[in-house]
Amino acid sequence: MTKKRVDQVSSETEKAAALGNSNQEISSATDGDNKNALVQGKGWNPGDRLQVAVVSFSHTIQHGYVAALGVAYPFVLADFHISYAVLGIILGGAGIVGALLQGLAGYVRKYSTKFLLGSQNIGMAISLAIAAISPGIVLFGAARIFGTLVSWPQHPVGSAHLTERVPHRRGFVLAMHTTGGNLGTLLAPLITSIIIAYYGWRPALMTMAALTVLASILTWTSVHSPDYVSKRKNSPEKSETKKKSELHAPKADGSLLEALKRREAKAVLGAGMVSGAGRGLGVLAVYIPAYLRSGLQMSPLTIGVLVTMVSIGALGGPGVGGHLSDRFGRRPVLLSLYVLGAAALVGFVTVGSNPVIIGIMGFMVGVFSYSEQPIRQALFSDVMQGVDARKAFGAYFAISQSVGSLWITALGFVITSISFKAAFITMAGSFIVAGLIIGIFANEKIKLTPSGN
Repeated sequence: MTKKRVDQVSSETEKAAALGNSNQEISSATDGDNKNALVQGKGWNPGDRLQVAVVSFSHTIQHGYVAALGVAYPFVLADFHISYAVLGIILGGAGIVGALLQGLAGYVRKYSTKFLLGSQNIGMAISLAIAAISPGIVLFGAARIFGTLVSWPQHPVGSAHLTERVPHRRGFVLAMHTTGGNLGTLLAPLITSIIIAYYGWRPALMTMAALTVLASILTWTSVHSPDYVSKRKNSPEKSETKKKSELHAPKADGSLLEALKRREAKAVLGAGMVSGAGRGLGVLAVYIPAYLRSGLQMSPLTIGVLVTMVSIGALGGPGVGGHLSDRFGRRPVLLSLYVLGAAALVGFVTVGSNPVIIGIMGFMVGVFSYSEQPIRQALFSDVMQGVDARKAFGAYFAISQSVGSLWITALGFVITSISFKAAFITMAGSFIVAGLIIGIFANEKIKLTPSGN
């Protein structure tokens, strides 16, 4: 009996030791995976880079849609004999509705990213085609509003898709998402202005509609969920890709309303509402071409070149900013962008009418003014950890952009009643105020401020 008892104790001791060693190995492996995931440039799972590229390309289509219309607006208004105040009312109303619709992102989980983004891009093509054949401002305005109603998924759904796949590189993937959009802002004005110069604004919009249909095919065929590879292989077990995604992604079971009460979340949303006056996709995409045409009386081709200079700056700025924010923190990078962006906006309308100098200042506007959005968005994502990504980004865009859309209307009245210069100085002032909000209230810490404080 004594020997049997000793053997039993010895066996249990060996099992405990083995279990302890096993747990230690699992813990060590997990720590190693986390460490690798957080190393700069590491932690990419198979297919992640493709998804960043494809979803960002969908953003290219959306920005191209807005940018093409931005170049066409001065010529449309001249044909229809409409003021910028009326245009501001149409765009502001459409922007508010579109922004509020983005709040639905968290409640359409049963629809895939592929379906939502693919449907969006087809809808924008239809909007452009209707706008191109419009006999007056009523149908044109209706087409523009329809385009806003169908294009809401890109920001919240696309952003959620990317941050859920690569949560440890939020700043970088969101910056790449923005860069993809800015690629559309780069290419569309150049194409549109050339066609307008030779054929008019209607053929230009119809051409962009056809290109949007062709480009949207890529979205339908290439956007996939993280477990797409394992499904294709009919694997009975989870793929390593999905295991790693689950390991690195934060649990999404937190309360959205409680998270929105955090001081940092309120600060980021407040800054977004204020800085909306100088937002790239929206205000600047509309009023930079308008200033060059109606304010400086430049030709369509010159406008196309100068808007392209802005877009070139916007193409490189977000990527660099996103990388720096992942490395050095969101807050210092964001504060720098607000100050430099404000200076660039003032300089754009105070350097005179020399196309070369305006092109240089336009490039600076693109680098700094277009880069604050993805960094602010990444900061918001940081402080909303534990909340479903679609719900978080839906709330982010619905709140910040609905109020921000009012800036389009307000600035339209400023331009009509005062001047373009006054409007751009107002944009610059909004950046300074937004920077103060971030600097004072958005403390970038791992431990978040409790709800209600």
